[in-house]
Amino acid sequence: MRHRIIFGKTFRKQLLPAAVLVGLATVSISWSATELAKVNGRAITDKDLTMALGGLNEGQRQNLLKDSNSKRQVLNGLIDQEILVQQAEKEKLDQDNEFKDALAAFRRQYLSNRLLQNALGDKLTESAAKKYYAAHKERFSTDQVHAQHILVQTEDQARDMIKKANTAGTDFQELAEKFSKDPSAKNNRGDLGFFGRDRMVPEFTEAAFAGAENEIVGPVKTSYGYHVIKVIKKKKGKALEFSEVELNVQNQLRQELTQNYIAKLRQQAKVQISEK
Repeated sequence: MRHRIIFGKTFRKQLLPAAVLVGLATVSISWSATELAKVNGRAITDKDLTMALGGLNEGQRQNLLKDSNSKRQVLNGLIDQEILVQQAEKEKLDQDNEFKDALAAFRRQYLSNRLLQNALGDKLTESAAKKYYAAHKERFSTDQVHAQHILVQTEDQARDMIKKANTAGTDFQELAEKFSKDPSAKNNRGDLGFFGRDRMVPEFTEAAFAGAENEIVGPVKTSYGYHVIKVIKKKKGKALEFSEVELNVQNQLRQELTQNYIAKLRQQAKVQISEK
């Protein structure tokens, strides 16, 4: 059985304009670089060309480099970029605080992604995705749920909302309109309509689909805060084949492994949050 790595699978619809072509390296280059051009004595090599195409998969990259016109377009983009870089250096833009802050932010993002790729890459194979699909088939269906929700900042606030919502005669949507931190609540009064399993963040989705009709569910913690969910109605759909949801399966597997890995590291870290 083939084991295709799916960790860094990304696609671009088209090349960026030549003058703004910027490649963030995600590929490993080991060969000796061949000079393709010079800008004021500074070389641009085939390694730079490949690095500029780091967002493409291997097949896309090779096809593009085999086409002389496309290759020339990318090279011209790198030449234009190098001209801009050298002018920026003349104006000492690489020495100001804005550049240093941007460089520090890129360093954090790059190292975080590189670590995750090294730690999880061999666990994100096609066979692993199929096993994940088989174990979570209920997540990959055309089932739908109609739900309303209230978003608050703390768990205590969410529990207070649950008490209010379960009080006889209380209008859930009035609570959402008055208390929800979701910016859209003023217009939709917390009503999300019908949605499938691939629309909301996993924690919210699992809670909404697990609830019974007319049940108040929560608190549900997500990256947005704490949710109180009212399940209005559920529609049973059909299970989808792996081939129909492969990308979604890969994304969910990647997200779950990433969250588990970070949680493990967080347990070993000393985290202090300053109170305002």
